Amino acid sequence: MKIKIVSLLVLLVFILSACAPITNFMGPLPQEAQLLILTLVTAGVTWGLLKLSQVLKINLSGYADLIATALAPILVTLAESWLKLIPPVFDNVVLTVIHLIVLLVGSLGVFWISQRKPSPSLR
Repeated sequence: MKIKIVSLLVLLVFILSACAPITNFMGPLPQEAQLLILTLVTAGVTWGLLKLSQVLKINLSGYADLIATALAPILVTLAESWLKLIPPVFDNVVLTVIHLIVLLVGSLGVFWISQRKPSPSLR
């Protein structure tokens, strides 16, 4: 049973990686937004696999990077295709909004991490 589930997950990763674009992204999405999408997808996939591991009682942590690596380029390509629908007149506004979103998510992440208990030091 466990081997069938793991093999189905591996098959899903292979299918998703086959759909991922091979070339680099040279669209209107800035590098910071691509990195934000990759980070959020990696965090979401890791959390999802953690919950799935608890339910199925098998360790799926090794697949988080593979699935996130396959999903992130797909989401970046989708975001770029949606951005192409916006007229070129608003490029500066869209770029500013993207930078503000990246700054907001980054500052919320820093705030959330700073509220956690401090990690043990080596002193």
